[in-house]
Amino acid sequence: MQDPLNIPGTSDPAGLLNVDTVSAYLQRRGLAAAGSDVQARTLGGGVSNIVLAAQAGGRRVVVKQSLPQLRVADEWLAKRERALTEAAALRWAAMLTPDAVPSVYDVDTDAYAITIDRAPDDWRDWKQMLLAGDIDPAVATRLGEVLAAWHGASGAARVVAAQFDDAEAFDQLRVDPYYRAIMARHPSLASEIAGYIDRMQSTHRCVVHGDYSPKNVLVGVGGMWVIDFEVAHLGDPAFDLAFMLNHLLLKAVHRPADSNAYERCAFAFWNAYRARVPAGFAGPTAYVLGHVGCLMLARVDGKSPAEYLLPQEQTAARALSITLLKAPPMELGEAWARLRMEVRE
Repeated sequence: MQDPLNIPGTSDPAGLLNVDTVSAYLQRRGLAAAGSDVQARTLGGGVSNIVLAAQAGGRRVVVKQSLPQLRVADEWLAKRERALTEAAALRWAAMLTPDAVPSVYDVDTDAYAITIDRAPDDWRDWKQMLLAGDIDPAVATRLGEVLAAWHGASGAARVVAAQFDDAEAFDQLRVDPYYRAIMARHPSLASEIAGYIDRMQSTHRCVVHGDYSPKNVLVGVGGMWVIDFEVAHLGDPAFDLAFMLNHLLLKAVHRPADSNAYERCAFAFWNAYRARVPAGFAGPTAYVLGHVGCLMLARVDGKSPAEYLLPQEQTAARALSITLLKAPPMELGEAWARLRMEVRE
C-alpha cells in the first residue's frame, strides 16, 4: 500500500493531520457531528506519530497517525501500517484486560490513522511520575499482571497470535535503531549483541507489546492504561520484560537517592509477572538481563538516547550496560548491586 495523497479532511499533500484539519477529518469519519465545534490540541511525547487530542460534544478522543520518517536526528524510517497493527492489538488486549487499554473507535486504513478513547486530563504518564519521585510499586505490580495476561493468553492461542506475525515494524523501530545501532558503534560487543538478536528473532512464543515502558503507561485515580502497541508482534517475551526493567534501572542511574524505590518497583513487576506464567516462559533470568544490557546501551549510544540522562549518568549507564550485556547476572538483585557500584549518591 502506497502512502496516501490528499486524504480528505487534511490540507497536507501527504495526508498528514494537524489541529486545523482534524475537525473536518472527525466529521468525515462519523466521529463528530457535521458542523460541530471540535476542540483540538497536539499531544507530545512521541517521535513516530502525529498525536492529536480532540473533543466534540461529550466525546473525548485521541487521533494517532503514523509518520513515514521519525522525528530524530538520524534517518529512521518505518512502515506506516504499524497504526493498523496497533488498532488490532488494542482490540485484542481489550478482550483480555478491558480496564488496561483505551477503546478503539475508528481505524482509517487509507490515512494510517486510528481514533481511540482519551484518558481523563488528570491522568499522568508513569515516566513523569517516576522522574518526579512518585514511585508506586502497586503500579508496577499491575503492569506485571497485565503483561502476564497478554503473554500467557497469546502463548496458548496461536490462532489469535497469528494476526501479529509481521515483525517488520518491530525490526525498524526496535531491533535496528537499538541493537544494530550499538553493534555499529561498539564493534567489540557486536558478537554478543548479535547473539541476543538471533535468539530473539527466532522466538515466536507470544504477542509482544514492544514498547512496554513507563512513558506508555497512563495512571489516574482508580485506573491505568497501557498504550502504544504499534510494534506489537509474535515474538520473544523477554523483550517486554527487559524493556520495562531497563527503564527502571535508568531512572535509578538518574536519581540514585531513589534507587531503593525503583528497585521495589522492579521486583514488584518481575514477581507479579513470573507468578502468572509458566516457569521459564521468558527464558532464564540471565537472558532477560542480557537484553537489559543491550537496551541500556542503546539508550545511551543508539538512535534514541534517554533525554534525561546527564553526561556523567550516561557514562555510568554505559558501564553498567556493558557488564549486563557481557556477563548477565543470574538474579535480578545482582543487576541492582552492580548499579550501586557504578552510581554513587
